[in-house]
Amino acid sequence: MPKDIHGLLAGKWENGTRPKDVYALYVSKTPEAYLDTIISGFQSPEARVRDGCTILASLLSEDRPALLYPFVDLFLNNLDSKEPVTRWEAVCTVGNLAAVDKQHRIPAAAKRIIPYLRDKSIVLQGHSVRALGKIARANPEKGAELLDAVTSAADAFPGNRVGFVIEAMEYFLEAKPLHPKVRAFVEPYLKSDVNVVVAKAKKLLKRIPSA
Repeated sequence: MPKDIHGLLAGKWENGTRPKDVYALYVSKTPEAYLDTIISGFQSPEARVRDGCTILASLLSEDRPALLYPFVDLFLNNLDSKEPVTRWEAVCTVGNLAAVDKQHRIPAAAKRIIPYLRDKSIVLQGHSVRALGKIARANPEKGAELLDAVTSAADAFPGNRVGFVIEAMEYFLEAKPLHPKVRAFVEPYLKSDVNVVVAKAKKLLKRIPSA
């Protein structure tokens, strides 16, 4: 019998009841059994249940995007949610669903995600840069446009946070014509004063063949 995950999420989040723990312990093992419960949780009167279920959905979308794709409209609508966690996790989920977007619904949503690259929320910024990279990977025709959007927002990622942008360059590497632009963006960070940024730049550049 499926676990009462709404009951778990409604209480204090601690070891065993945090969304990532609930996902690992229960949802990941039989995701089909929990799908309706996760989706219904979006409408719960309990904020922790709503937030927890949106996080569970984003985790599930990474492992089983096809299972969540029938609800793509829900996640697209939630890109504009007034609830921060719902908005953050919708961005993450939409990015993951891009790989199975048979209806080609997601590319048009990229323009709604781009402004979040400059949001005050570090979490939303990180989710957005990765989501846009995943959308670009699934839709090569959007690659150059989304690469420009991501790299032009790098100034909104100060200090070690620009590492999020450098890591997202991975999603653009499958499009060989974009390699020169990616290299041109990443190479200056080899001279960064932040060691972790230098390390990420070196790691990324090793994946790009020399001209």
